[in-house]
Amino acid sequence: MLGAFLLFPREAPLPDPQSGPDRARRWIVLVGGTLVVILVATLGFVVADRFGGSPVVVEGVVGSEKVDLFEDDRVRDRFAELGYDVRVRPRGSRLMAEEADFVSPGSTIASEHVRELHGATTEYRPFSTPMVMLTYAPMAEALRETGVAREAEDGAWSFDMSAYLDLTEERTRWRDLPGDSVSAGDRNEVLARTTDPRTSNSAAMHVGVLSYLLNGEEVVSPGAEDAELAETLSRLFPAQGRPPESSQQPFEQFRDLGPGHTPLLWAYESQYVHAAVRGPALPEDAVLMYPEPTVFSTHTIVPFVENGDEVGRLLTEDPELRQLVTEHGYRTDDTRHFGDLVDEHGLPVRPRVGDVVHSPAHEALEAPLSSIERDYEDTGAGPAVEEAASSRSGGGRS
Repeated sequence: MLGAFLLFPREAPLPDPQSGPDRARRWIVLVGGTLVVILVATLGFVVADRFGGSPVVVEGVVGSEKVDLFEDDRVRDRFAELGYDVRVRPRGSRLMAEEADFVSPGSTIASEHVRELHGATTEYRPFSTPMVMLTYAPMAEALRETGVAREAEDGAWSFDMSAYLDLTEERTRWRDLPGDSVSAGDRNEVLARTTDPRTSNSAAMHVGVLSYLLNGEEVVSPGAEDAELAETLSRLFPAQGRPPESSQQPFEQFRDLGPGHTPLLWAYESQYVHAAVRGPALPEDAVLMYPEPTVFSTHTIVPFVENGDEVGRLLTEDPELRQLVTEHGYRTDDTRHFGDLVDEHGLPVRPRVGDVVHSPAHEALEAPLSSIERDYEDTGAGPAVEEAASSRSGGGRS
């Protein structure tokens, strides 16, 4: 009452709220308040739809070796928390030209090709992994005695790619190696098993390293085809036998069928780490070797739409997703997480891989790959099998 008395003395009449400027001000307040309520409700609906309702579906095409990562329930749940339902289907990196919201090739070479085909300008590089050799203890000992392999001071094995090429030139068989660690009945030629170079990035990485050595330790440049180099490379692939049907199949055969089927495998380091951390585990006598030289497989995200761009950004920046990527065996630019994972599981993995060569440009690599493809045709190997037809379909949980 005192406040009212001070504001309005007894002899002064109170203003009429139904008339004059006060009435106009009242309408302004009412209308403004209504607009605020409507705006807040609309924003709340949008936020709820993105983060509390149905996530936005984003479809991607990835190499079959990355399907496990994208289908990991923890990865899917984290994307869902961030508002996205990410669904993927497998396809070889060299065939990623179909429509999707994003693609994830296994190298910058394949990424370069995809971006040229689609006119895309954005590329994320969220994780990478070096290429390695996998073998079994008896084979490792035989390769040690012939000078191809050695156990280094850090406890990890090294694999001399130049010495390996010498063995392949002589068409050496496992039974011909010195020592008695390999069965005298093993008549298989000493050859690394790879994926299909006509479709797969992993095999293309193998071609990149071999072409570097065969080219006088120089990265192959675009231009006229080197007939001698092409002839050597062509022999090393059809001689492996029937091409595999997916990027993951050779690794699974190495794991499940033993040294009689796949005594030596060119693979991603991430496949070895993933098997050791998450399973299914490799046989106890499996041996990891680092080729000298090797090459890093940089897995990229090439987005074609805004939501695809968000997938690339989140895989690159979100700490929880980056941690999950590491648990699948990949290396991010946060080396601490990968080092902790390796130490925790006692893996013979090198924190730093020193002897690494650069991959040739896409145009330069296409020449030897085309020669290999022609050689497959000449041997009647049949057309390359698309991973989407041979692997599980991926996609979201039903």
